[in-house]
Amino acid sequence: MDVENRKKKSVKNGDFVLPGDYLGVIEEFLPGDGVIEENGELYSTRAGKVKINQEKMEISVVPVTDTPPIPKVGQIVIAKVIEVKPQAAIVQLLRIEGREDYREIATSKLAGIHISQVKEGFVEDMSKEFKIGDIVRARVLTDEKSPIQLTTRAPDLGVVFALCSNCKTPLVRRGNQLICPKCGRIETRKLSAFYRKIKV
Repeated sequence: MDVENRKKKSVKNGDFVLPGDYLGVIEEFLPGDGVIEENGELYSTRAGKVKINQEKMEISVVPVTDTPPIPKVGQIVIAKVIEVKPQAAIVQLLRIEGREDYREIATSKLAGIHISQVKEGFVEDMSKEFKIGDIVRARVLTDEKSPIQLTTRAPDLGVVFALCSNCKTPLVRRGNQLICPKCGRIETRKLSAFYRKIKV
């Protein structure tokens, strides 16, 4: 098979292609992302996997060097508390839950949990719900504003890992309280049902 024929071989969904690879003709598909048209023929502009949308009759190339994930409304994120204010906790986003291909989050890493979104019912003192260094599991409420707004109101959301404020030993859950196994200090948090059950 000569080079020209090999180059003109049609591609299937999921095929891996390189920049400059022949994908088909304009009569078959419209060029989508990562595809250019030259003299009626379609070529890949990047390394990636072929994606054919039969409804739109469009062919595109999805880059394999996946872009870093951006948290979207409704997703669960794992974050670390970096500041506790009277009306909000400021957290640093660590990862999006369920994405095992753990990668850096692509957006500003800061997010906020407003006092009204901590838990059901009235919150008197934010410092009794979160402390600096706590790891929290939260749901994304808004993703277009900066910082991203989060909620921990549901029972499965809230603090999943905390250290003793006194001696920095990991706290153990006893009912709705946290106890330090080293110095005996008792602390409170807005606890998740998954406290110490999630890899952090």
